[in-house]
Amino acid sequence: MSEKDNMTEERKCPVLWRTALYTKPTCNAKIIRREPLLGSEYVIGQVKSTKDFKGGRVGEEKVPQYVYECENGHLLERPDWWADVPTVPPGTVSTTRIGISNKPHKWYVALSEQEKEKVWKR
Repeated sequence: MSEKDNMTEERKCPVLWRTALYTKPTCNAKIIRREPLLGSEYVIGQVKSTKDFKGGRVGEEKVPQYVYECENGHLLERPDWWADVPTVPPGTVSTTRIGISNKPHKWYVALSEQEKEKVWKR
């Protein structure tokens, strides 16, 4: 059994392009890493939400949100439980293939390395 057969549906990229005239197949690439999604201000820190990626409630407790990246460079905002992949520091995930990056806010860039780790490793 190959590694691809062992992958769960959550670990595959769900990006799909569909228009009235054309439908491109689902990406299905492996999710390779995730980065904490930071709020626009220091007091927010890492963004947390009670909603899942489809807009439904996950419960009363707020769950940290992450930006996940697939092998093809697609970026997805999802809760922390969505895929079990390595976590990288904010500002690491970027893709030149489709010209998108998750740039950290100025407040985060101004922190020392120890303060940065405290923000995203809570």
